[in-house]
Amino acid sequence: MISERAQGYLITMFGVLAISPDGLLTRLISADALTITFWRGLFYGLMMMLYVALRYRGRLFAYLGKFSTAEYGIMLCYGLGNTCFIYSITHTSVANTLFMLSTTPIWAAVIAWLFLSERVPARTWFAMVMVIVGIVVITRGSVGYTGAWLGDLAGLAAAGILATQFSLIRAARKRDVLPALGLGGIFTALALSHWVVPAETSNNDLAWLMVMGLVMLPVANALMYLGPRYLPAPEVGLMMLLETVLGPIWVWLAVGENPGSYSLIGGAIVLVTLAVNTFLGLREERNAYAVTLPGRGDPAT
Repeated sequence: MISERAQGYLITMFGVLAISPDGLLTRLISADALTITFWRGLFYGLMMMLYVALRYRGRLFAYLGKFSTAEYGIMLCYGLGNTCFIYSITHTSVANTLFMLSTTPIWAAVIAWLFLSERVPARTWFAMVMVIVGIVVITRGSVGYTGAWLGDLAGLAAAGILATQFSLIRAARKRDVLPALGLGGIFTALALSHWVVPAETSNNDLAWLMVMGLVMLPVANALMYLGPRYLPAPEVGLMMLLETVLGPIWVWLAVGENPGSYSLIGGAIVLVTLAVNTFLGLREERNAYAVTLPGRGDPAT
């Protein structure tokens, strides 16, 4: 028997490990960005909707008929976010894309401040400044490489869209968002079908895309949605940074992709800043919890 916190760590860790080869699989596929996004969305969407259909059985269409505005927003964010992510990873280094994507918690804090009137701690504002410094250093390494800076910007856009999606998921927290994510994948494929010729996808590419869409993404998402039930958000955020570290390592070991010194320096600034900010947030959360315990903070005890 292990504690709930330990279960949360293990579940989240396996989810992060499952998603970490995403960049490598994308590198192994020779198809263009839109074709990858098409098949990725289609396979992922079908697998998720199959799971949802088995889960809800005859109640599925009734559930889908009650979709909220937030759930439609989640669908839209899924499509836009994945399109930006794949464009980024096919136009710049995997490391640059993942470093940009790791800034999601910062943009999520900004969105919560702007639209939900949530207080943003001073440490997070400072972290935001440092993250911007890191981003500038990363993009400096892309100057002179055709289209690379656009890939960097697309990665940053993917981070902002993902942060928006997280905010919408919070808004729809009383609803099961898996149907919205599954439909988001299917509608992404439908939206891109005008620009994609699926029959031209090679068998080798199709095999990698099936591994990505039918196995890796559903398993990783299921684990990463389950893990936070047992862990505080700051601890989940710290563990998610593991993907940013592992992703470029897999690509370097498999295909020898060197992200360059600017990317590594800028990425280190971003990762250290996010790790420190998350650790401080976790410590504040634990201190606040300790004060609320019986006998704590009471001079008479």
